[in-house]
Amino acid sequence: METGTETTETGTAGMRKERHVVISELREAIRKIERRPARRGGVVPCGRPEIDGVLPGGGFPRGALTELAGGPASGKTAAALSLLSVLGPDELFAWIDTHGELYPPAAAALGVDLGRLLLVRPPVGSAGGAERSLPAVLWAAEALLASGAFAAVAVDAPEARLARGGDAVAQRLRGAAEKGGAVGLWLSKPGAAIRVPAAVRLELTAVAGRVVASRRLDGGPIGRELLRRAGARRSGHAA
Repeated sequence: METGTETTETGTAGMRKERHVVISELREAIRKIERRPARRGGVVPCGRPEIDGVLPGGGFPRGALTELAGGPASGKTAAALSLLSVLGPDELFAWIDTHGELYPPAAAALGVDLGRLLLVRPPVGSAGGAERSLPAVLWAAEALLASGAFAAVAVDAPEARLARGGDAVAQRLRGAAEKGGAVGLWLSKPGAAIRVPAAVRLELTAVAGRVVASRRLDGGPIGRELLRRAGARRSGHAA
């Protein structure tokens, strides 16, 4: 499954039309999905010990955003694809390909079922190049996370910054993830222009061909709850 469109209008009127086109296409794609997974809680391990071992509860939280931060070849894309590959056979997932860099055959080689993947490539921004329009990326992320149709939504984070309103839209992504119950993955580079309110942030680096992950929590209610649950599990094991 793939959706995407191009637009060349600029200015406020062009942005309104772009938003309408992006949202309309996504609604149509979601409408065509006959199966919607039941809302689930808890966490989802990706099957990679170096990642799962530093996540509270041993997996990515459903109904929340997790930021995977790292430079080129840091392993963040592979970690996200590993999560998609282990989701249940009835669970669907989406990938917003902001930079046009996701190569579906490589994803399939890692075990991702392309028949359950919705690949979204929003319009290219007015500056040209491979970077997609930032507003379109954020609108698409919000719509997919809130839809309830996907078990996981991965967003290749844009590098540009909105002149205004970007932070408010980013804040809405947290509510969209909570509403839809999806695992939200925000893949960012060091010094990213937009910071989303992620419950968990993982910083990934490659050392001698091995991925090393370190964790930070945002301190918000979801982050505190994840820590509480992880602590309770450790206490139970100690007992």
